[in-house]
Amino acid sequence: MKKSLIFVAIVIAATTLFAETMSCESKMGECTYEITSKGIYSEECLCRNGDRRGEGGNDGSMPTILPTEEECLANLEKKCKDAGFKCENEAGECIIEQHGEYICRCKGVIDGYQGTSEFNEETSEEENCNRLVEICGTEPATVRDVCEDQEILNQCINYVKTFAAGCYEPLTDEDVEEILDSPSYYYDYAHAQGMPGSVPGCCQESELRKEYQTHLECLENCKDDNCCETCHVKLVPHDDEITSEDDADAANTEAPATGAAPADKADGNTAAPAENKEESKSDGCSLLFI
Repeated sequence: MKKSLIFVAIVIAATTLFAETMSCESKMGECTYEITSKGIYSEECLCRNGDRRGEGGNDGSMPTILPTEEECLANLEKKCKDAGFKCENEAGECIIEQHGEYICRCKGVIDGYQGTSEFNEETSEEENCNRLVEICGTEPATVRDVCEDQEILNQCINYVKTFAAGCYEPLTDEDVEEILDSPSYYYDYAHAQGMPGSVPGCCQESELRKEYQTHLECLENCKDDNCCETCHVKLVPHDDEITSEDDADAANTEAPATGAAPADKADGNTAAPAENKEESKSDGCSLLFI
């Protein structure tokens, strides 16, 4: 038995030992190449705008030796030649493409912001980062930031307080204030998992408000003994449901790096959170509905 375990350990070590890798980088990004002990070839290039481009396989058509550094740099230039710039901070990210279109997304804000700007290889990255601060600020948007329309905000708070009182426990005014000062992207994570995002999601999405209204009417007219389940309302504490690792995942996945984004909104439901930015709280309680 011991001899078998030693043999397996040697095989695993050899697999790792004989894998070949190499990488190169330039202002356009970075490429990494690998050939495993089984002859599987792979390449992956991460362009400066966040795009990943590569290929791999072992169908007989793949290279059997790694490229030289010169070949690697040439391939990096080829794969990422059309890549623009990406700039990100705690509040969000902006990408400016070589054709001049920029897309900015703020953490916790459902709609993106896009426009056009002259692309200049020497100055575009700086312009991109300046635009990010102008649009998103430097700190994550709070629930209060994304709920600028007071009438809609009051409507959403009423939904949350009603659901909490009926299915969980009543919310105090202090609880509501704490929710409003919490980072909005907490609720983005919940929304991405198929759970509507409480107050900020309600503020930013008219369809979600209709859904909440349906839940509310169901609760008001429910006659059975398990109305919360019947009306699809389940509440969970934010601190128990969403961990710091979840928050980090939300920050990296709330929006794709490339592709079309909605144009700037001016309907009062969302706002760029760059102005009047206050230090946000991270230990509030959020209420999620499924």
